[in-house]
Amino acid sequence: MSFFVTPFEVSARAFSEPIKCRFMHIFPGIATRHSDTIDCVFRLNGHPVIVAIPCATLNELRDREHKYLSDQQLAEIAGLHLRRILENAYDPRQAELPVGEAELRALGGELGYI
Repeated sequence: MSFFVTPFEVSARAFSEPIKCRFMHIFPGIATRHSDTIDCVFRLNGHPVIVAIPCATLNELRDREHKYLSDQQLAEIAGLHLRRILENAYDPRQAELPVGEAELRALGGELGYI
C-alpha cells in the first residue's frame, strides 16, 4: 500500500546521510499491540518505525467536532509527523513515535483536514 504516502528522503541530525522513508501500511494497533491507536508503519532505510495515532483523539474529533479522517489522511498526517521528528530530534532507538492530541490537530490543520 505504498500509494498512501509518496516515498521521501529526509536529512536528519542523528544520521550522516539522508534517510529514505517509505510508507508500508496502516492498521489498528488495538488488535496487534493493544494500544488503542491507529498505526502507520514506515521503513526508514529498511528499518520499521510505527507512527501511533491515538483512537481517543480520533473519537473526539468525530463525536464533538464531526471531523472524520480517512486512512489516506491519517497516513499523510503520520508521514508529516515522521518528517518533522526526523528533521529535528529523532532518536534512532525509537521504534514507535506517538502523535499527541495537540500535534495531531496542528498537523491535520496544516494539511487542511481539520
